[in-house]
Amino acid sequence: MATYQGNADFIAVCYDPDDREIAEQIIARLDAEHLRVWSNSRGCNIQKKTDAARLAACRTALIIISQNWLVDGKCTPQLRFAAEQERQTVLLFTDEADLSTNEELRLLLSRSVRMLDYRAESAEECLAELLSLECVQDCKMRDGEQPDEEKTGLFGFLKR
Repeated sequence: MATYQGNADFIAVCYDPDDREIAEQIIARLDAEHLRVWSNSRGCNIQKKTDAARLAACRTALIIISQNWLVDGKCTPQLRFAAEQERQTVLLFTDEADLSTNEELRLLLSRSVRMLDYRAESAEECLAELLSLECVQDCKMRDGEQPDEEKTGLFGFLKR
């Protein structure tokens, strides 16, 4: 998986590490649309300076919400941090995760640009709606642009 490292408008994809497979499918679709996308195999741990810096610099935070995400204590800070940094935030729900039962999260929901349901049976419809958002389209590469990417894997030593 390649991940954008430049400074132009980009999408930061945050998720629970247990949801990596679905996150990689979504990232692959965004890449196919020539969008600048940053993520990592950890799903974005804002306690790590490099992850926090990338999330703070993004145009759009795409946060993949699942039951796993709700349980993981490192994931809720993703949404809080994106809100504090005033990032455009899109929440993509992959299952029946309910944020309304968590008071802190519920207060942050109003800062989201959009909340979308991503299910296998409606994945293309959901992705089409995601791709239509201005905050996502702003992250599209220009014709002939060569992305500043780093290939992740083997501890991040491989570069593209």
